Amino acid sequence: MQFKKLVFIVALSTLSSYSQAEQSKKLDLSDSVDSYKAMLRVVGNLDGSAVFKDWDATIMMVLPGEKPKPILRTIGYNAGRMIAKEDGSYEWVTREVSYYVDLKTGEIINQWHNPISNKTVCILDVVNDPVSNAFPSPGSKNNHFAAFSQFDVMGNVAALRWDVPLKYPNALQPKDHPAESTGENYVASEHFIFFANTEDLEQPKSTSTNTHYSWARTGPWLPWMELGQTEGYLIYSGHGNKYHSFDELSSQLKDYTLKHYPTFTDAPTSFYQPNETSWTYYLKQKKAGKLKTNCN
Repeated sequence: MQFKKLVFIVALSTLSSYSQAEQSKKLDLSDSVDSYKAMLRVVGNLDGSAVFKDWDATIMMVLPGEKPKPILRTIGYNAGRMIAKEDGSYEWVTREVSYYVDLKTGEIINQWHNPISNKTVCILDVVNDPVSNAFPSPGSKNNHFAAFSQFDVMGNVAALRWDVPLKYPNALQPKDHPAESTGENYVASEHFIFFANTEDLEQPKSTSTNTHYSWARTGPWLPWMELGQTEGYLIYSGHGNKYHSFDELSSQLKDYTLKHYPTFTDAPTSFYQPNETSWTYYLKQKKAGKLKTNCN
């Protein structure tokens, strides 16, 4: 009995040492499972607490044959939460706001003079709730998010590139909304490059990784611009940071949000859809008769 007990104790000790060694082993960013784990920690925080990713971007108007022209800035943030599921997958639940800023004054504005139509139009803030998705567990088969977890390691810095081409039926169809619709399909693309410290990404026990990122977007005229199917499009060029509390955002973002959209000071706590976009939100406001006719 004593011999069996000793063998059992030695086995437990060996298993414990092995487990500790595995837990302290750095993530290998060239391994698909490890890189996927690292990507999830760039996106959110695996401990379930909220993260906030802000942005500051210049919007340029592109007309056929003309030089792109900066017309506005947009500042905003996404509040997101990773919810762990029993099968090892995660629900990424988020909401986001974005506001339009005058290029000269730096102030958030609620009206804009359209240089193409020569009309002053009322601006509609971006108020999207939810903007959520589900991430399969690391190592799961047919994981369509695996392509988003390929890091380019450059010494102390690692980069994660996301290119997202988009095409789907427009919520604002031209026959019903001729002034706001750019066509039967919504066609755009989003481009992100996340930058993080390589050693931070490799930490085996970390639940979240700090990141700075660049963001570029090509997209159609915004509905409130009332340009219909006028030839041309918009380019967005900006960058942002990841934070772990609402208080870390700029005072301009915090003050405006607290005044107008106080529920956006925290991330959702459960998964729900369908996702909101600027186009679906505009449609809801229009149907409810809530679009402003007097911009003030």
